Amino acid sequence: MSTDWVQRLRGAIEAAAGSQAIADADTAWRQADDSGTVRTTLVGPWSAGKSSLIKRLLVEDGSPIPQWLTVSASRETYEIREAGSAGFTYVDTPGLGSDERRHDLLALSSVAATDLLVVTVTPQLLGTDVDRLTALVDGTAITPYGGAFFPPGALIVVIAKADMAGVDPIDDLDGFRAIVDRKRSAVVTALQRRVRGELPPIIAVVADLGGQHARNPNPSAAAFAEGREWDGVQALRAALAAGDARRLRAAAQVRRWARTGALALEQATAAVAQSEDQLRRMEADRSRVLVLEEELAAVDAAAASRLRDEIRDEMHSVIMQGGVDSTEQLAEKISERLDSSVAAWHTESTSKLVALARRAQIELTPVAAGALAASPHVEQFVKHAAIPGQRGADAQLTDFVAKGLLLADKLQELRLGVKGADVPHHLNEYQALVDRIHPDAYARTLSLLGIEGVLTDPRYAQELAGLQKHEGVSDLISYLRKPGGITSPAHAEKLKNTAHALRIAADVAPVLLELVHMQQQERASQHLRDKRAQLQLQADGAAKRLAEQILSGGAQGGGWRGQVAELRAAMQAGAPSDDDLALAAQRGRELAAARDGLDSVLRRLAAAPSLED
Repeated sequence: MSTDWVQRLRGAIEAAAGSQAIADADTAWRQADDSGTVRTTLVGPWSAGKSSLIKRLLVEDGSPIPQWLTVSASRETYEIREAGSAGFTYVDTPGLGSDERRHDLLALSSVAATDLLVVTVTPQLLGTDVDRLTALVDGTAITPYGGAFFPPGALIVVIAKADMAGVDPIDDLDGFRAIVDRKRSAVVTALQRRVRGELPPIIAVVADLGGQHARNPNPSAAAFAEGREWDGVQALRAALAAGDARRLRAAAQVRRWARTGALALEQATAAVAQSEDQLRRMEADRSRVLVLEEELAAVDAAAASRLRDEIRDEMHSVIMQGGVDSTEQLAEKISERLDSSVAAWHTESTSKLVALARRAQIELTPVAAGALAASPHVEQFVKHAAIPGQRGADAQLTDFVAKGLLLADKLQELRLGVKGADVPHHLNEYQALVDRIHPDAYARTLSLLGIEGVLTDPRYAQELAGLQKHEGVSDLISYLRKPGGITSPAHAEKLKNTAHALRIAADVAPVLLELVHMQQQERASQHLRDKRAQLQLQADGAAKRLAEQILSGGAQGGGWRGQVAELRAAMQAGAPSDDDLALAAQRGRELAAARDGLDSVLRRLAAAPSLED
C-alpha cells in the first residue's frame, strides 16, 4: 500500500506545484535509493554526541574512520556527511537549535529521505529536545498533520553522553544505571504526554567515556572494552540491525514524498494567498477605472454642450449687431469671434482632461509587484495633452482646422495669404521641416524666425548663420524665403488657428447674412418673421454641425473626441479587463483546488494507522 500513497502524493503535488517539482523530487529520491545500504541518519541538537556515536559504531564494525569524523565544537558546521560501514550508511547532520535555520532544513531533508532515524537527546532533556523529539515521533516534523512515518524499527531515540547524567559509571556503576533508568523514564513520560501509540526504543549510550578518544583519528575496539557491558552501544547496534531493510526503504519513500508534499503545500498556500491578493488589486483597479471613465464621460458631455452653445451664441451676437453688407464681411466677422471663443473653449476643456489624466496617473499607479501598470499610458497622454506644439493629442486638437478642410479661395487669401486648397500641403511641409531641427536649436530657431523681417534684417545675419549649422535649420530658412507659402512660424500658427473658423464662416455666412439684412429692416411682415425664425433654426442647426466638426477634428478625425478616446484607452490600459478578471479568478480557483487536494491527501495520510494501510 505504500506505493499507493506515493502515487497519490505525486498526483497531488504535480497538480499543486507542477511537473518540475515531481522531476526534482524524483532526482533526489534516486540519489538516496541508489545505495544498497541502510541509510541511517543521526539528528539532534548541536554538541549532542552524534559524531562521537558514528565514530564508535564504525570502530565496533571494524570500518575505517573518515578524515572528517572528528568531534567539532563549531556551530557553523552544516554539511551533511556520510560514512559507510557493514551494510549501513551513517549520515551526520548539522546540529539542530544552533540558531541556523539552514541547519534545521538540511537535517529535516535528511530525515525525510532516510531509512532509519536515530534521534539523539542530552541527559538534561531540555524542553526544545522534547518538542523536537515529539515532532519526529508523531510525524509533524514531516507534514503539518503528522502521521505514522516511522514503522517499528525505523526510529530509535538515543540518550547520548549518558555519562554526563550525573554519576560516573567507573566510580558507581549501580548509581549510573539507576540514573540512566530515571532519564529513560523521563523521556518516556514526556513522549506519552504528547504522543499516542507505541513509542520507539529509547537507549542510553556512552559512546566515548569522558571524550577520551575524541581526538584519536583511529581508536581500536579494545580501547572501549572497559565500558562495553554498560555503555549501551551493543544494544544500539542490535536495534539498528533489527529493522527490515525493504520495509524501511518503502517507508522512507513515502516519508520523502510526504515531506515534498508538505513543502509544496506551503508554496501552494502562499500562491493562493498571492492570487487572492492580486485579484483584489485587479478588482480595485477596475473599479477605479470605471469611476474615472464616468468622470471622463461627464467632462466630455459638458465640453461638447459648451462648445455648441459658444458657437450658437457667437453667431447670434454677430447677427444682432448687424452692420455688414456682404457674405465676405459677415464671414470675416464671424471667424474673428469664433477664433477666440473656440480657442478659449479648447484651453479650458483640455486643461480638465489633463487634470483628470493626472489624477488617473496617481490613482492607477501600481502599489505592488505584479500589478498592472497604468501610469505609462496615462503619462504619455499627459505629456502630449499638456505641452503645446507636441505632435500628439494636443497637436491634433489645436491644428485640426488645418487638416483636410478646404476654404473658399477668396476668403482664405484675404485672411491668410494662402489658397485654401494648399493649406494642408503647406502645413505638412512646414511641420516636416520643423521636426528635423535638432532639439538644442529648436526653441531658439522658432523664436528667432518668429521676429518680423528677421530673414532680411542684417542685425540677425550672424545669429542665423550660426543656427544654420544645426541640422534642418538651413532647409527651414530656405523654405520660409520662398514666395507663396508659409513665411514665418507666426504665419504657420495663424493658418492653424484661423483656417477652420474661416471654413465655418464661409459655410454658414449666406444664411446669417440674410438674417442680418432682415434685422436691419424697420418693419417686418409676418412672412418675414416666419422666414427669420426658419433661418434662425437653420443657423442653430449649422452651429451644431460645426461644433460636431470641431469635436470630431474634421475630415481626418482626432480633435477633442480623439483626445477623449485616447485618455479612455490610457485609463483602460491601466486596469484589467473583464476577461483578465475572469482568468485571474479562474486561476485562483484552480490553485485553491490543487492546494485543497494536496491538503486532503496529507490529512488522509496522517489519519492512516500505518503507511501500509
